[in-house]
Amino acid sequence: MSTRRLDLRAIGSQDKRSNREENLGPIGVCKVANLSDIAFTYDDLDEIWPLILGDYPDATAAYYNGDYSKSLQAAQMDKHKWVLEGIGFEPKFKVIDIGCGWGPMLKAIKDRGGEAIGLTLSPRQAETCKRYGLTVYLLDWKALEPGRFGRFDAVVSIGAFEHFCSIEEFVRGEQERIYDSFFKLCSDLLPSGGMFYLQTMTWGTCVPWRDRKRLTAGEIERYSSLSAPKKSDERILAYVRAFFPGSWLPANKEQIVDVAAPYFDLRKSSDGRLDYIQTLTEWEKAWYAPKPGKILAMLKLWPNYILGGKPYRVKMRCVKENALREVFVRNLFGHQRLFFKKR
Repeated sequence: MSTRRLDLRAIGSQDKRSNREENLGPIGVCKVANLSDIAFTYDDLDEIWPLILGDYPDATAAYYNGDYSKSLQAAQMDKHKWVLEGIGFEPKFKVIDIGCGWGPMLKAIKDRGGEAIGLTLSPRQAETCKRYGLTVYLLDWKALEPGRFGRFDAVVSIGAFEHFCSIEEFVRGEQERIYDSFFKLCSDLLPSGGMFYLQTMTWGTCVPWRDRKRLTAGEIERYSSLSAPKKSDERILAYVRAFFPGSWLPANKEQIVDVAAPYFDLRKSSDGRLDYIQTLTEWEKAWYAPKPGKILAMLKLWPNYILGGKPYRVKMRCVKENALREVFVRNLFGHQRLFFKKR
C-alpha cells in the first residue's frame, strides 16, 4: 500500500466562515469532570456518532503509523490490534477498559476470545454498550474497589485520562495526587508484570503558558478566553475547554511517566499527535457527508441548542470551528500512547 503524507491544512467549510469577531465572554472555571460533565460532552452525540463512524464508534485517535492513505476504519482496527499486541493479549485474557466510550476496544477484546469489562461516566454510552451485548458499568474509577471484579490480566484506558483532573483541582495543586491514585488503582488490578496501556491528550509545546507548572484561575481564564480575537490560540483553547468541561490535561509525557513510576515501568511509547490530526480530519469529512438518518439526528440537537444556553452553544461552536483539530495542528495539544508494565 502506498503511503500518503498528512495534510495539515484546514478542510471543509472553514475558509468560507466569517472573520467577524464575536465576544462570547468568559466561561468560568470548570468543576470536576463528573457524570454530568461527561454526559454534557458525549451523551447528545449518541445517535450521531454511529451514523458517522458506524457501530461501536471509536471517538479516540486512530493508529496510522505513518500511512495516511489508510481509511479511518482500517486505522482504528489497526489501533485495536496494536494495543492488544502491546499488552500481550491472549485468548481468555480478562481486560478492563477504564473510560470505554461506546465499546470499540471491548468489542475487539471480545472478538478475540477475551473477557472485557468497561467503565464509563456517560449514561448513554453505557446504555449503547449494553445494547451491543458488552459488559459495561456506569462507574467512576475513583469509586472502584480493586476486589470488585477480581484481578485482570491487563488494563487499558484510551481517551479518558485527560478528564481525570479538573481545573479547580489543578489550581489547588492536586493533579499529580489524582494521577497517583489512578496508577495505584491500575496497579492493584494487575498481577506482577501485568500490562497497562494508556492513551491520552496532553498539553502541547506551544501553549501560551509555556513550561509553567502552576497557574491561577485568573491566568487560565486569560489564556483560554472567548473574548480573545477570533482564531487566536486563546479563543481556540476556550472553545475546546468549553467542549470538555471539568477537564485539565496532563502537562506532558514526562509528568505521566514520573507519577506512574512507583507502580509501573514505561516499556514503549508513541507520539500520536499527527494521527489525531488525521483522525479529526476524517471525522469532519464524515460529519458533513450525507447519510440517511443524520439530518433527523442533528435536528434533535436543536432543543439542546435553544434550551442549553451559552455552554451548549459554545460547545457546538467548537464543532463548527473544528477547534479540536486546530489545537493539535497548532501543537497546543499533544497526544501520547504509553505501554506500562507493573513493577
